[in-house]
Amino acid sequence: ITNYITNNLSAMEHAVIEKASPIALSEEQKAALNKYKIEARKDNEIFLRQHPEVSCLVSDFLHEVLLQRPEQVVEFAANHFTQPDIRTRINSQIKEEKKLLRREARKATTSAKTG
Repeated sequence: ITNYITNNLSAMEHAVIEKASPIALSEEQKAALNKYKIEARKDNEIFLRQHPEVSCLVSDFLHEVLLQRPEQVVEFAANHFTQPDIRTRINSQIKEEKKLLRREARKATTSAKTG
């Protein structure tokens, strides 16, 4: 039962348990948890690099929330993410980001050649 509970807790839950009782996890469990966290971060980073639209969606949403400061954030989110033009807006943002990255890469190459 202890292994089942330990294996099915989130990293946050593990941290809470560890702070409450430092001996709650064995060294082996701590090492396994740390390995899991590292692998999860790597997998998440790979996924986010393969899907730049995620970053654009989140940035676009946060921009609008902070700009408009709606009282009903959940309702605002539902409306925001169901707008008919959201795909077009996000694709435009991705194209703009790619252009900026290409410009920065060219600048860096130019600077390296002249520097």
